Amino acid sequence: MRKRVFLLYTGYIWTKSLLGILFYPRSYVRTTIRRPVLLPVLFSPLIALALLFIAAKISSYLISVTGIAREAVAIFLSTTLISILFWQLLLLYLLVSYLFALLKKE
Repeated sequence: MRKRVFLLYTGYIWTKSLLGILFYPRSYVRTTIRRPVLLPVLFSPLIALALLFIAAKISSYLISVTGIAREAVAIFLSTTLISILFWQLLLLYLLVSYLFALLKKE
């Protein structure tokens, strides 16, 4: 039972953190600076990017797409790639700027 409670709690914290990153990135990064245990959550867009590449590679072996559907899939994947990369860059920028501000303050 304790393992189950721990998994539920971890899932709750991870979901709450991801929603914080999604809707309030500036305040969430500031909160993460105060609690460094939550720092790995800031790199979740990279995890999502890795999962996207793995899913695309597996599906390319299983599903054969031709014609206009192939172009639609390519547009979707490239748009997703660019948006995830920009989101990760925003989070890294906020993290570095808050760390510099914290070091300057001390």
